[in-house]
Order: sequence, then C-alpha cells, then structure tokens
Amino acid sequence: MSAQQSPSLPNLLIRNSNFVMLWAAYGVAAIGDHLSEMALLRERDALNRPDGTRVQALISFGFFLPFVLLAPVAGWLSDRISRRSIMIAADLLRAAIVINLAWLVSTLQAYLEPRNLGDYSIVIPLAIVGALASFFSPARQALLPTLVRDDQLVRANAMISALGTIGTIISAVVGGYLVTHAGPNWNYRINAITFVLSAAFVSMIAMSRSRATPLPPLDGVWKPVADGFRYVFSHRRVFQLILLGTLFWAAAGVVISVVPAIVRRLAHSADYSAAGLYRGVLGIGLATGAAVMTILGPTLPTQLAVLAALSSAALWIALLDFSYVMQLGMIPAGICLFFIGGAGAALLVTIMASIQLIVPDSRRGRVFGVSDMATMGAMVAASGALGLPHVPNLDDYIPYLLAGCVIAFCVAVWLAWRVFTRAVGMRPVTWFWFQAARFVARFWWRVECVGHCTVPTSGPILIASNHASGIDPLVIQATAPRVISFLVERAYYDVPVATWFMRLVRCVPVDRQRPSRAALRESITMLREGGCLGIFPSGGIDGDGAPKPGIGMISLHSGARVIPCRISGATPKLSPFGSLFARHHARIRYGPPVDLSDFAGRARERGVAQQVADRIQQHIDRLAIAGDERSATRSLSI
Repeated sequence: MSAQQSPSLPNLLIRNSNFVMLWAAYGVAAIGDHLSEMALLRERDALNRPDGTRVQALISFGFFLPFVLLAPVAGWLSDRISRRSIMIAADLLRAAIVINLAWLVSTLQAYLEPRNLGDYSIVIPLAIVGALASFFSPARQALLPTLVRDDQLVRANAMISALGTIGTIISAVVGGYLVTHAGPNWNYRINAITFVLSAAFVSMIAMSRSRATPLPPLDGVWKPVADGFRYVFSHRRVFQLILLGTLFWAAAGVVISVVPAIVRRLAHSADYSAAGLYRGVLGIGLATGAAVMTILGPTLPTQLAVLAALSSAALWIALLDFSYVMQLGMIPAGICLFFIGGAGAALLVTIMASIQLIVPDSRRGRVFGVSDMATMGAMVAASGALGLPHVPNLDDYIPYLLAGCVIAFCVAVWLAWRVFTRAVGMRPVTWFWFQAARFVARFWWRVECVGHCTVPTSGPILIASNHASGIDPLVIQATAPRVISFLVERAYYDVPVATWFMRLVRCVPVDRQRPSRAALRESITMLREGGCLGIFPSGGIDGDGAPKPGIGMISLHSGARVIPCRISGATPKLSPFGSLFARHHARIRYGPPVDLSDFAGRARERGVAQQVADRIQQHIDRLAIAGDERSATRSLSI
C-alpha cells in the first residue's frame, strides 16, 4: 500500500502539533490509570490474601467488561460525530467518576460486605470508568490516521504506545508508593487531574490541519453496526489481525492478574511498592518494545513482525513460568516480564498500524469498535475466569495458567506460519529469507521505491535493470511482490554461503567470459514455467553500458513480459560482498512493460536479439532520467 503524502503534514512527527497533542493526552491519562488500580488493590488487601490473583483479575474484569458490551456502538458513534468531542467528553466524565471513587467503593463495601460480596465493590465503579473508556478508544484509534501520513503510522502508534507505557510505569511505581505511605485518596485525586489534562490536550487538536474527511451520514444504529461486523468478517486480513489481538489480550489478562501473586511469593512479602515496581517492569518492556518499533517498525514486514512477537512472547512466558516454579528470585522474573512487555508492544503496534492502513476512514471507528469488543472480550474472559469463581488458594495454579498461555502462543505461531507461507505459494524457508531480505534492504540500505512497483504477482516476467552495486539484486527483490531468480556470475554463485541462498531462489549461474547455451535454456525454461527472472542487460557491475543480446534472446524465446527498472543511490566502487555491509540510500523506479510486439515471430532473424536488448536498455535509461528529477516517494507496504 503506497503512502499518502500531504503537503499540510510535517515530515517529522514531533513537528506535527496535532499528533503531539494526541500523544500527550494519551501519555498523561496513562499516568493516572494505574494509580487507582493500586489503590483498589489496597482497598481489598490483595497482597495479604492467598487469592490475590482473584482481586487483580476482578479489577481487569470490571474495567474491560463495558468494552465487550459497548464497543460496537462506540465505534458507530465515532463514525458519526466528532471523534475529538467524544474523547473530550469521555475524559471529563472519567475525571468526575474517579474523584469520587473512594466514596463509591466505601458505599458499595458497606452494602456488599455483609453479603460476602465485598470484592465486587471495586467492579462496579471500574465498570463505569471502563464504559467511558470504551467510547474513548475507537475514537482515538480512528482519529490518529487523519493526523499523520500513512508512512508514519507505525512510528506514530509506537510513539503513543511508548509514552503510554512510560506513563504506566510511573503510575505503577508512584501508585504503589502513595498507597503505602499516603493512603488511596491521593491516588484517586491525581488520576482525576490526569483525565482533565488529557481532555485539555485533545481540545487543542486543530482538525483544520488534519486529513479528516466529512463522515457520511449513517442511517440508524444497528444497521451501520452490523455493517462494521460484516466488513471485519469479509476482510480476511483484518479478521486475522483482530484474532491475533484477541490472543494477546487473553494472555495479558492472565499475566497481569498473576503479577501481584508472583511478587508476593518471590519477594516473600506483601509489599505494594514491590508489586507496583514489577508492574512497572512490565511497562518498561512495553515502552522499550514500542521504542524499538519506532526504529524498525516502518521497515519491518508485517508477517515477520507478527511471527517474531508471537515467538518471543511464548519463550519469555515459558521462562517466567520456570522461574516462578523454581523460585529463582525477583531478578529473573523481572527480566521475563520486561521481554514479555516488549513482545506485546511489537505485536500491538503492528496490528494497530496495519488495521489503520487497511480500513477506510468512513468505517474505521466501527471496525475498531469490533476490534475492541473482541480483544477486550478476551481480556474479560481471562480475568473473569480467574476472578468471578471463588477458587481457594488460586495462586497455586499460576504455573498451569502460564503454561496455557505458552501453548496458545505456540499454536498461534504455527497457524500464522502456515497462513503466511501458503498465501504466497512459497516454501517456508524461501518465504522466511524473502521477508528477511526485504527487512535488511529497507532498514540498512534504506531502499525507497519511486512510484509503484509494476511487477505482476504471477506469470512469466523478465525484470531488466542497470547494475551499479552488489546490492542491486536484493534491492529489486525487496521491492518486488514475488521471489525473483537472477542470472549470476559463476564466480559468485560458487561462494559456499552465497550458493545456498542462490539455489534457494533458483538463480542461474553463467560464465560471462564463456557464456553457455545451458544457462540460456535454463532461463527460458524457468520463464515458460511462470517464473520471474532478473537480469542486468549490460553484464557485470560497472559494465560498459552496452546491452548484451542475451536478454533479447531470452525474452523472444520465452514470451515473458519485460519490466524495466532503474536503481540509483547505492554506494559505488565497492566489492559485491563489501557493498552488503555498507550503508546506502538506494532508490528504484519501475516502468511499464516494454512493448516488444513488433518483434513477435522474429526470434531467429539475425540481429533481432540485439535490437530487443537495445530497446529494453532505452526504457531503463528513460527511467533514470525521470526518476532522478523528482524526490523519492516511499511506497513499500508495511
């Protein structure tokens, strides 16, 4: 998907005042969120109970249950009226509830405690706050893509996630300290202030400087809401992304719920400050993962990011389980929580940015409403299963709960791997190296595609390019939608490590000094079988520029369509392997297929192959002129 660029939006996110206001609003609200949570843990004396996991689970259950019930309607509302207004109203109402939270909890305790339902005194107030948050969430997620460019979405989501988790760290640590030394009332007061500040920041967003378009009128409520569900179920990729988010939040419901009990067992004390600190460690991991995604995210292929995040989550939850069972201490547990948070941030940022890019603005609120319903439903189901039943000594089951999360992530890795590799019809190992090459080219060599790639996804295709650097084949591979074989100099083909990769993508070795007909026949056969072959008409790197007739012979005898392209910006005068480790700023421009219809049936005529090669070279040269006269526009899919 190509990136939209708007002259009204700055190149740097930090210079985009609208984004900065949304960023600040999310961060300051996140600071307050867990202040109240730590206070509610104290209200129910969670760290001095053998079922502290249940109290934490009830907190999550109460807050996220309204998302399941209200998120689709909240999404509909954000597609109908001003998203900014929804966010401001939700923040101010949350502030009013939180400032009175101590009174609400004490009143409910007085009524429910005699009935042995005292733990539910924290559920009802949190459900009210969660109901307001369920309207805030789809409005924020739908608003963000209108404030930034499409090619900035991954970085923007990562920055918001990072600042939010930094706020979570602050609130968990400060909240634990305040509730221990000053009592819970100060937690509630500061939380209310953060919501007021968040509303103030949102009110400063100037919609006149955004890419927002007038929202079309929606007839009724249930019909537009049902349309949002239909869109999700009919769009396979969006559906799969939401399923991944659902899995993450189900696991998050378990991990968050067991953290206080893990701290109590490993620290051998009921210290609320320690519980807050280790919730902060989880938040540090989330912030670090989000920070890494601000650097790698825009260049990391979506499928690779998903697999890496899922695999990492499975590994570190397994290690957390092991450290808990073996009682290895707080440091190993903290390390595990840190990396679990990092994996979660990478997964969530990838999912969020992908959905924002795919879904049109007119449906975005409703789709995120459905997403919130599914993902928070998973959180509610996990925390409800732990919190609603009164299971004696629930903390004894923590190893089994964590093991269940590990199994779920392993199954997700296996399913994702099958879906990704089957969708493109590649062998799994080929698919993996194909994605890795795309990432290296985008991140390390800073490959930019000027315009759109014109390479078809199927059929016999011959890609013809100039050749000025050793990274040229990988630049083409990184920007094309399919695996490409290349004609390769025999001396490079026989290098031990390189030959494995070249055989993987079925490259054809050729001796430039003594070209053989075998290489020509193999190339033609590959193309007739529907393959894609890359060739440099002028021969080796820094050739004399005159095209060789070989490309003409291959194109005439195979009937393949010829796609010209031009590469520039790679660091010249490096050895082929030395260029792999150098930094570049490579650009590539693809042209339309070369019209060779006037050469049809003339493959055996003397001199025709050279004429075809000359015409192809002319098309490559034209791209050089057109491509160098304008600035590069990134069009790589994230």
